[in-house]
Amino acid sequence: MAVNVAQWRRVTVVDGENRREILLSTHSSVGDSLHNEGVDLESREVFVIAADGSRIDIDEHPRVGDGALLTIIDVNAPGPVGSAVQKRRSPGAYDFSTALWMFVAFAAFFVTVSAATGVIGASDQFVGAVIRYAAVVVLAALAIVSVFTTSRVPGVFSSTALVVPASVAFAAGFLAIPTTLEAWQHLAVFTGLVAAAIAIGGVHVRNAATVITGATGLLVITFTVLATLWGATLVLGLHPSVAAALVAGAAPVALRVLPSLCLDIPEGQLLEYGEFMQNRWTVRGPIPPESRPVTARDLAGTMTRARVQLGVGTVVFSALPAVMIPVLLTAPPTDAISGIAKIVLVVVIVVSFALSPRAANGPISRWSPRIAAAVVAIEFTLSVSASAPAIALLLATGGFIVVALGVAAATVPLTRGVRSLGVSRFADVFENLSTALAFPAAFVAANLIDILRGAVS
Repeated sequence: MAVNVAQWRRVTVVDGENRREILLSTHSSVGDSLHNEGVDLESREVFVIAADGSRIDIDEHPRVGDGALLTIIDVNAPGPVGSAVQKRRSPGAYDFSTALWMFVAFAAFFVTVSAATGVIGASDQFVGAVIRYAAVVVLAALAIVSVFTTSRVPGVFSSTALVVPASVAFAAGFLAIPTTLEAWQHLAVFTGLVAAAIAIGGVHVRNAATVITGATGLLVITFTVLATLWGATLVLGLHPSVAAALVAGAAPVALRVLPSLCLDIPEGQLLEYGEFMQNRWTVRGPIPPESRPVTARDLAGTMTRARVQLGVGTVVFSALPAVMIPVLLTAPPTDAISGIAKIVLVVVIVVSFALSPRAANGPISRWSPRIAAAVVAIEFTLSVSASAPAIALLLATGGFIVVALGVAAATVPLTRGVRSLGVSRFADVFENLSTALAFPAAFVAANLIDILRGAVS
């Protein structure tokens, strides 16, 4: 007597936030097996998707192997993304479009540039002073309004929440300093950085428990450090190029350590410290809390926050040298050593930023440092061409032509998929060396050795 033995397939079924392992019988349809396991398929409109994206007919017998992943999609179920978009697009008390706020940010930028270059009338005249402080009041009001009109949707990232409050507050702080004061530009940049830090701090507090908190916290720290450096150089009577050199030299190092600082995981989550802290040298210290079960919601929020922080930090740390190098290059020369250190600093920043994105994944992490390296190289070229003789310009042009030909020659094999481990290791050596030399070169370029020597003597 032959016995018909049923065959089974053990699969994993994901239904919304529920995840379970069930058995599918090869002698019944997929829908019947799911119904027998308690999956509701009758009262809602659903379809089943396999791991490769193909749709599975629930009326047919299963054609999957053991360990397959089946995802049940409910067509009418409101998703978190859809509700977030609807909440973001719903009109509210402060519903301003992104284009309008970005226009305000660009207008504040041009007002700041005009004030720094002297296009706006001097504040020692009555009319110029009235116009200047009227602009300060308007920009300060716009900065406060922009802090309270940015998005607070937990799963949606808003670039206006980072760009608009900081730029408008910086413009207001910059214009608040009259041009009749001594070193007014140095003081204006300091007040602008303080105002930007306060504005971003307000955005950080208002958008608590959202994905933007990692980026706002990073910006608060960055603006605070910049304001501290500018304020210290102002109090000590140093040139702003000192702070600019230190910031530009620290950018490659900050860009290198940024990925390891984005994920904030509790210490007790990775190691049960209580099991090992038994002797008298360790029991006196605080024991980290024990690990807890990690859900998909917790992991998604942590990864999204880290991804946003990594993207914003990459853009900010890449843009800092491009902003600070002109301040350093336009500073009055002190001695030959600091002049050589400026050239070394520019070279190591360009090399570090050009080689570091080789292991990057996203387009922001891959192209932001490279664009910044190109901008720094162009700024240095323009600075040299403004003061160098004709023979130096001819030699520089020849060098750039040689570099361009080398890049063009390397483009062809790279587009064909050629890979070389030796060349990669060679590039790693240059990348590590340039990153390690960036801050020492900035220290020498800022002429801090002579400053410390004079202070000690």
